[in-house]
Amino acid sequence: MKSILRFLSALALIVIWSCEKETISEENIHSEKNRVSNHRNGNSTGGNELIILYPEGTTNFEKQQKRIEYGVTEYKQCKCADENLELWIFDESNTNNINIEEKKETAKVDEEIEGTDLNPVISIPHDQLAFNFNSFGVLDDAVTKVVALNQSITIAVLDTGINYHYDGFSNSFLYNASEDACIDNNSEELFGWNFVENNNDPFDNHLSMHGTVVSHIITSNLDSNNVPYQLLPVKIANENGNINYFDALCGFQYATKKRNIKIINMSFGWYNQDYEILNKFIDTVEDDILVVCSAGNEHQNNDHEPHFPSSFESENVLSIAGLSGSFNTATGPSSPGAIGLSDFSNFGNISVDVAAISENIPFVYNNETYYYNGTSFSAAYASFYSAYHYQNGMSAQTLKNQVIASSIYIPSLFKIKHSAFLYVD
Repeated sequence: MKSILRFLSALALIVIWSCEKETISEENIHSEKNRVSNHRNGNSTGGNELIILYPEGTTNFEKQQKRIEYGVTEYKQCKCADENLELWIFDESNTNNINIEEKKETAKVDEEIEGTDLNPVISIPHDQLAFNFNSFGVLDDAVTKVVALNQSITIAVLDTGINYHYDGFSNSFLYNASEDACIDNNSEELFGWNFVENNNDPFDNHLSMHGTVVSHIITSNLDSNNVPYQLLPVKIANENGNINYFDALCGFQYATKKRNIKIINMSFGWYNQDYEILNKFIDTVEDDILVVCSAGNEHQNNDHEPHFPSSFESENVLSIAGLSGSFNTATGPSSPGAIGLSDFSNFGNISVDVAAISENIPFVYNNETYYYNGTSFSAAYASFYSAYHYQNGMSAQTLKNQVIASSIYIPSLFKIKHSAFLYVD
């Protein structure tokens, strides 16, 4: 093969970027300033927002009655994703009198509410000292890269969006929403959605273009192997790399409703707190959609301190670690002991499936080459690999099994479940 309840200040950071010259690395800062334990464990009681999932069939009148009952001041919906998913916002001027945890526990036992979660902020930060890729998109230009007809396989990327002007993308690769377009906030969907600003332009304004790099890894490898596909960019992270958990939920539900969606790439995560609604949503599409997740970058055992969504036990979750070293199918490892997990990669004999390339990944922009490191990009390679192995009619479980079965076993990867990696030439 060729190739959103923000807790006090924040939830534990999932992916922290740092730069060294032209190297962009997903590393984690272990200082007290950046990792407050009660936030990390999801035990904070601050904030004034609560995510609610209504049971299927709940009427608009019943929803309004429930908001009144709980004293909701404002609410936000996912019109382009799930009409039963809402963000409840309570009066900020009375925040000190709001015990959001108590409201959550009350909602959990409410028979007229199917699910409830807090609303943490998940971060994909960047190192602003490195460089600034921030630019502006021209939507009319993006339309020229929309496929004429959706066919074969659709891959959704939930991330910072996509810089559709990047010349490394092929002429036609974006999802065509003409047959199932959503109209919301005076925007009509064209090829993806921006849940941060609630419009039809999922342009990547993240300073390090995280979503664009992830997307390019997927598309360039599929193009090289002549695999037909279309990419669905789902912007859930803002220019600073911050993701409201509610937006992630909306983005996930939005993606699951698109034509031929078979793979969802989620190169982000958080620790310890098993938020129930995303878990429920992933389980709902267990037969149909493979969810490819990065394992995280703290060199920790996810079996002991779970990293989600990669540690969800759903049968359709594929958790990807970072691989260090190079390999040749003819001669084996480039040198004895050269293949192993990246120093930053999380691991786990139960919770992490296989590894994929995660170091010194080149990205050419304006004739300069930048090198990226992190399991975000391992997940991207795994999404490509999964699409490469997909055959029409495959269930998500069958596809996952096929990916694992075609991976290369090597004893040095004993810290992950299958002691194997995905070979990308």
